[in-house]
Amino acid sequence: MGALLLNAFLGFSQQNFTAIDTMFASCKVDLNQEYKKKFETINKTIATKNPKERTILKEIYSEIQESFLEKIESNDFMCSSDINHYLQGLMAEILMKNNITAQEYKILLSKNSEINAYNTGDGTVVINYGLFLAVENEDELVFVICHEIGHQHLNHVKTEIESFTRLSTSEDIIAKIKEIKKQKYGRATKATDLMKNIRYQNYSKRRKKEIEADSIGFAFYKKTLRNPKAAINILAKLNDADLESDSLTVADYKKIFEKNGFIAKQKYFDEEKSLFSKYDYNKEMKIDSLKSHPDCTTRIKLIEKYNDKSLGENFNSPQSFLEIKKNTTYQNLFNLFSSERYGISLYEALKLYKYNDQDAVLKKIIYLNLLKIYDSRVNYTINRYVPSHDNLVNSASLNRFVSYINNIKLNDFQTIINNFKS
Repeated sequence: MGALLLNAFLGFSQQNFTAIDTMFASCKVDLNQEYKKKFETINKTIATKNPKERTILKEIYSEIQESFLEKIESNDFMCSSDINHYLQGLMAEILMKNNITAQEYKILLSKNSEINAYNTGDGTVVINYGLFLAVENEDELVFVICHEIGHQHLNHVKTEIESFTRLSTSEDIIAKIKEIKKQKYGRATKATDLMKNIRYQNYSKRRKKEIEADSIGFAFYKKTLRNPKAAINILAKLNDADLESDSLTVADYKKIFEKNGFIAKQKYFDEEKSLFSKYDYNKEMKIDSLKSHPDCTTRIKLIEKYNDKSLGENFNSPQSFLEIKKNTTYQNLFNLFSSERYGISLYEALKLYKYNDQDAVLKKIIYLNLLKIYDSRVNYTINRYVPSHDNLVNSASLNRFVSYINNIKLNDFQTIINNFKS
């Protein structure tokens, strides 16, 4: 992102917000070198007697590692010394109180807006910045870190890769693939069914692994002497993480945009039914919402029996945590913008702006995103920066936004931009 656009985000003193610049060249170089060395060491330990399995293992690890290095190269990780130091301190506390060797562990902060965290299998725990939108206190954050340390402690990533490798090279699977290839008709259907069976086995195992990580993670968490209820609270939030908490109606667009002669015409919200209706029949197929942290209701019940109700609602929220939380909403919009997700950044900003149209930071964020999206419309590259219309994945509100952004006339778009220019 250019310096001028970055500076536009900085210094909103009246709102007490200064964006964290996520692009430190030296940090990226250091991370890249660190993980290249780490991956070289890991690759030397890959060993199996079966040559087919060894080939597949190397391919899987190579793909995972290349993907991770690409995230570093594309500035996915935030190099904020204050936040990184704070998170590393929380991890150090957990490891120390559980007598776990800290050498192999590292915590990174991704600017991903998804409410999530994950373990890479090499001792790295990644916290998405979007998680700060959900956690209300430090205790909830600590449980998430404990959960991810639990995955590492149990070697879940490594065992899942090895299990998949054995399955893909098993005589049973190879025989079924050969049988499908011999079929004159219905090969695609049989191949799809086979993949569904393999995926279902993986999903079942993943559920089990999440419960195992909760179990040992909660044991780690209890040794930090924090409120056990925080674990229940954050799992409940993860259970609802896929649900959109707010929306934009046609009336909202009129309230936000109708100024200086611009009218939000109904045709701007119309969907191209001929293009999208073919997806509608699949809407009821989403029976199993297998998120990255699935089956939260069951997991909550397993932890509830350990809840010490005498602790009530007393949770740890030190100033260091509150400082991060204070500007999380603005920073998340900035992260989306710096990741070139201009459509989502604009959409989320508008949902906030409809309640406070005097917010100078939100107004600036909306203006900068509008500029970028306008340029993408002119250059026919809008699909790179704005989500596609999708009746399976998107909410009705997000689809309405996509229609509006794609249908609005360019001269009207320019009027809107000028209305937000300060």
